[in-house]
Amino acid sequence: MWEPMSVLLLNASLQPLNVISRRRLVVLLTRERVAFFDEAARRAVEADLARRCLGDGVIVVRLLRNIAVPRRLLRPNRRNLLIRDDYTCQYCGWQGPAGELTIDHIVPVSRGGASRTWENQVVACRRCNSRKANHLAHEVHVHLRRPARPVAHEYAHLLFLRHPEVRPAYEALLRSALVGGPAAAPVVGALDPSAVAATRSAALPA
Repeated sequence: MWEPMSVLLLNASLQPLNVISRRRLVVLLTRERVAFFDEAARRAVEADLARRCLGDGVIVVRLLRNIAVPRRLLRPNRRNLLIRDDYTCQYCGWQGPAGELTIDHIVPVSRGGASRTWENQVVACRRCNSRKANHLAHEVHVHLRRPARPVAHEYAHLLFLRHPEVRPAYEALLRSALVGGPAAAPVVGALDPSAVAATRSAALPA
């Protein structure tokens, strides 16, 4: 029986692409499309597949070839703005529930600012929004904590918000790469096809 686990798929450039199903992992391994970051991880998954039982935790695999990811912008609606800004006021840094936060126009619409763009909208607490009112930020001596930028579909932050369990494993991988660890070394070869041969026709759960 297959146990719960998460599979984080990275591009060859280490860009997070998706959290994939166990079925998809087996397909990619069988076709030799992905590789592991160290020999120990490869052996552990190989042994689990032989027993038809992947344990708990996070498996991180990397495509052997980089793929182009189209940048399709998300709509700058309230939900996506809250996600982009971490449910945090972009003026004072206060973080709270969605119901206690508002959307502020950096340049007020009444003063020529765009009403529905990523670049002119930020999350603000009620106090800061009330203080800023119909002014520009510098006029009331406040400033943005970071630039208001558009968000694309492949934006890793959104992936990690939807699948928070994979973020620690990915951050550990990046730290290893920065100090020249396994992630910085050449990618280990794909899983031995014989280890997953018995699973090719099996009806694995998604």
